[in-house]
Amino acid sequence: MHVTGFGGRAGRHRAALLTACLSFTLLPACAAHRGARSEVVGRGERGSLDSYIAKVREASAAARPSPSLVPTIESSDPKLAAVLAELAASNTAEGHRRVAAEYRRVGVLDMAYKHLTNAIELDSHDAAAYDGLARIWRDWGVPRLGLGDAYRAVALAPQSASAANTLGTLLEGVGETKGARQWYERALALNPRATYALVNICYSSIMLQRHDAIDFCRRAVDHAPESSIARNNLALAYAARGDFANARAEFHHAADSDAEYNLGITYLATHKYREALDAFHAVLKLDPSSVAAAQRAQQARASLGEEGNRDHQ
Repeated sequence: MHVTGFGGRAGRHRAALLTACLSFTLLPACAAHRGARSEVVGRGERGSLDSYIAKVREASAAARPSPSLVPTIESSDPKLAAVLAELAASNTAEGHRRVAAEYRRVGVLDMAYKHLTNAIELDSHDAAAYDGLARIWRDWGVPRLGLGDAYRAVALAPQSASAANTLGTLLEGVGETKGARQWYERALALNPRATYALVNICYSSIMLQRHDAIDFCRRAVDHAPESSIARNNLALAYAARGDFANARAEFHHAADSDAEYNLGITYLATHKYREALDAFHAVLKLDPSSVAAAQRAQQARASLGEEGNRDHQ
């Protein structure tokens, strides 16, 4: 989607880039422009939680440079080093959460998961730690496995807009868009200044083909005028209404290098194959090496040919 266009942390992991598999007409083989994120384990081979974490750690370790060649992230990142020193001096749930947040910031999710688990061992009612675990499952691309933690977080902290929003993003991730929207609305009710919730309501409105999608998306842009995510979502809302002039304007206003590509995807999704082909050609003019644009151009060309053949039958 995403847009991808979720707000907050969800927005960042789905969305400065628009994948745009619009629900009102799904594209075949829809994938992110710069490559879809793969899961560590396939759908048919998910075993126990311990087994999954072991695979994550193994994959993470394989991707890291040899420790003999470079400094460790713990020693080279001042913020991480500082919170680790604080934790060594005082072993608290809050300390583990701070360490987890820094590990997540630098992309070492297996260690973030470990410290959040340690936080819960010290305080089984730590709602923020459960929320953090749910977000990590989302970051790993398996939101289904984070739902239990997300539900625990909202049960322990029913007034937390952040926890409500996190649960919404996980429900969105497993295809429960209506349920997700309810939690986004709850997050916004709890914190009317929560722009991330408003952005997510906007996106869910598009996916649910609601008449108020453009209104919510405009509100999101008003709250965060510099957000490319909010702008891309508004562009999608216009495209869903068939208003491609405003969609193009918003894609370009987002200052997103993928504006023409995103526009091409929306044209494909609404069966405007000639316009899609022109958009992908514009991308290839700027970047002849773009494999994704070349593939989409080929898809548009093939669809255009099929449409022509049908007209002559």
